[in-house]
Amino acid sequence: MLKLRKLSTIYPNQLWLNLSQELQQEAWQQSQPHTNAAARCQAYLNYLCLKTFIPWLEAWLAEANQAQGSIDRSIFSANTWDSLWEFVNGTPIEWEGIRLVLIPSETSDLEEFAVPREWVDIPSWRKDYYLAVQINLGEKEQSWLRVWGYATYEKLKKCGIYDESDRTYYINQEVLAEDLTQMLLLPQQDTSPHPESPPPQLSTKVAQELLTQLSNPGIYSPRLAVPFEQWAALLTNEQWREQVYNQRLGVTSTATATVAVVNLRQWLQKADNIIEEIWQAVETLLTPPEFSTVRGTEKPEETVSNEAIAPLIRLLQSDRPEKERCQAAGVLGQIGFGHPEAIAALTELLGTANDEETRWEAALSLGKIASDHPQAGVSKARLIDLGMQLGSSQVALIVTIRPKTEEKIGVRLQVQPINQQHKLPPNLQLSVISGGETRLQAETRSDDRGEGKDKLLQLGFSPPPGTQFQVRVSLEGVSVSEDFVA
Repeated sequence: MLKLRKLSTIYPNQLWLNLSQELQQEAWQQSQPHTNAAARCQAYLNYLCLKTFIPWLEAWLAEANQAQGSIDRSIFSANTWDSLWEFVNGTPIEWEGIRLVLIPSETSDLEEFAVPREWVDIPSWRKDYYLAVQINLGEKEQSWLRVWGYATYEKLKKCGIYDESDRTYYINQEVLAEDLTQMLLLPQQDTSPHPESPPPQLSTKVAQELLTQLSNPGIYSPRLAVPFEQWAALLTNEQWREQVYNQRLGVTSTATATVAVVNLRQWLQKADNIIEEIWQAVETLLTPPEFSTVRGTEKPEETVSNEAIAPLIRLLQSDRPEKERCQAAGVLGQIGFGHPEAIAALTELLGTANDEETRWEAALSLGKIASDHPQAGVSKARLIDLGMQLGSSQVALIVTIRPKTEEKIGVRLQVQPINQQHKLPPNLQLSVISGGETRLQAETRSDDRGEGKDKLLQLGFSPPPGTQFQVRVSLEGVSVSEDFVA
């Protein structure tokens, strides 16, 4: 059998990388926690790809003076590669907005390149380039990884043939490009027009049925066992995917034990009966001073006079400093229950405020003093348990929503320490995941002594109606997730 050096001279335009014996042993150990031999082999090959191609790409970018093209390793978190490779062949990589996927195989028949449908027809998983990887396993220079060609999304859809029996696109080797460095030097993102599709959705009932069905390890290939639309919705929800994976292995994970999806619009409708017990009023969890400005009561012990309300309303006028308007709105949420003048002033402030934080304060105060108001905001909190990583410092995840238009809602996510004298630990991450990808992420900082310097971690966005997303709080490999639908 020809050795790597000889092969690289015969096919100089293809990428050839050595696979060490140590890496093969490491990959074999890492690939063991899978349901069957096919899944273990799939995980084994993809692990070799991940640990071989990324170091080469990073070195190539640095040598080509493209150090700014850093690799995005957050496409899948480190602990979810196994739950991906249990079901689908492929290792996704991103840098500078360019999206690749490596599709490995041990086959020596290179007439066709096979690409699983998931990487092509799930909008959030769609790639710019599909790389065909051949892996040869032997001794020393006879163990290698070879990128023998690649195709763009447009080429794959135009020249590829789709086979429904295995949900795979096949494209002939003759139409593949070979020179990978040319693509890296002049990468092209997909610019072809295509309609924006909403992320695939599943009702809680259907999701539970699918989880029960596909958790059976006797189903050898879950990706072929259910309709593709349902499979796509399950696969791109990282929490559900991990739950199926763990249950197929007979592992119970408290972090993935529930498929309950919180419907935020039901919070606005005050459907408290559907809110799980873990979600509480913010005031019951957090101590002053952070939330003292928005604390109110639906049954005040005494009626506040109009004389007390009037000065605060004057502070809401547009000629006042924005910080002053925000603080006054918060105080009205404390004392303005049932006052028509206070309600009208806060409603007007929602339309005239220059700062987003002021609008949030006005909406929350409306929720306190006029909960049925169509522009009233709602805020709920729950304790986050990340085990010993936080020591004695407990933190809360706070989810706040307010109507923005007739259809859209605003969502604000915050993580705060329960004790306002404490700070959040460094490297604590707050992430929003949708369609299997991390859409937003924030991380706490550390000071010169390596201790946390932030008291608040915050993200805000306005998801389209019906959007399903996951909120994850993580620290040092431990995470807690919640699923929501807008």
